[in-house]
Amino acid sequence: MDELKKVIMVARILLLGKRGSLVLWLENLHRACVRLGHPARFFAINGDTLASRLRVKWQGHVSATNAVWMLARFERTLREFQPDLVIVAGVFGVPLDHYRLLRGLPRRPVIAGLIGDRFPADSRERANCCDRLYFTDTRFFAAAEAAGFTVPSCYLPLAVDPELFMPGHGSRHSELLFVASRTEFRESVVRGLTLPARIIGTDWRGLAYDRFHRVQNHKISRPALIRFYQHYGAVLNVRNEVNVDDGLNQRSFEPLACGAVVLNDDLADLSRCFDPGQEILVYRDAAELNELIHRLQQEPDFGVRIARAGRRRILADHTYQHRIRFILNEL
Repeated sequence: MDELKKVIMVARILLLGKRGSLVLWLENLHRACVRLGHPARFFAINGDTLASRLRVKWQGHVSATNAVWMLARFERTLREFQPDLVIVAGVFGVPLDHYRLLRGLPRRPVIAGLIGDRFPADSRERANCCDRLYFTDTRFFAAAEAAGFTVPSCYLPLAVDPELFMPGHGSRHSELLFVASRTEFRESVVRGLTLPARIIGTDWRGLAYDRFHRVQNHKISRPALIRFYQHYGAVLNVRNEVNVDDGLNQRSFEPLACGAVVLNDDLADLSRCFDPGQEILVYRDAAELNELIHRLQQEPDFGVRIARAGRRRILADHTYQHRIRFILNEL
């Protein structure tokens, strides 16, 4: 009976999407599948080998010749791997022909679609090719209904890989850290800070001219990002108002996994994932944010206590292995 149970629980999982996305969704989910013991492969629409990535880069993945070539590669992958489940990381980035191919298979796998950004009103056809949709933002439910999505859906937030994002060694800087690309809303929050902070990311040139904050105006690698989170005690998080409404981004999870306390703007979905004030700090305006920063400076133990509780919550509920288990249990 135990062997039968093991066979039933093991699923052949294909991850479909774009390689090298901002949150590395495809790569994170693939590692989680492997660690859980599921046979897993990923198919990247922008190339999953050096040769295919170069071809896509030179010719563009929207060119007719490349589209036919990539679809043939996808068909061969499906024939060889024969997945039970296909998880699409970023539903609207995958060409419609890939969905049609999946749905036309004699032994059709279940299709789970993950949606992490706002989507256009004409997105219905791709969405309805899936068997179930998972939104990282609860505000997307109303948008999906308005767009005519008929597929069952539920909330599934982003997560973190705790084998990559983990605490480091040594002391931590007391200066506030914010690693993100600039948006108008983010800049307005940063300009409201009364203490200098370390700001890292693209398009912060105007802020750098002011010389109040320490600004590093370019992208950094993921290993460098992890090192920063390991060596700073407090990390600011501000939503990207262009992409989300109520959903949490990766900065709600990754710094906590590294042992830093997160100061997060007040979002409706935050309490679905954390206990605000106990596992993560929440601000509603500049006055509350500055008050929290000053308290962290004056009471280091307060920040350490919140950070430890936040990391415990991450390990208990918010790894990519949790997300894979959730999808499998649902489907």
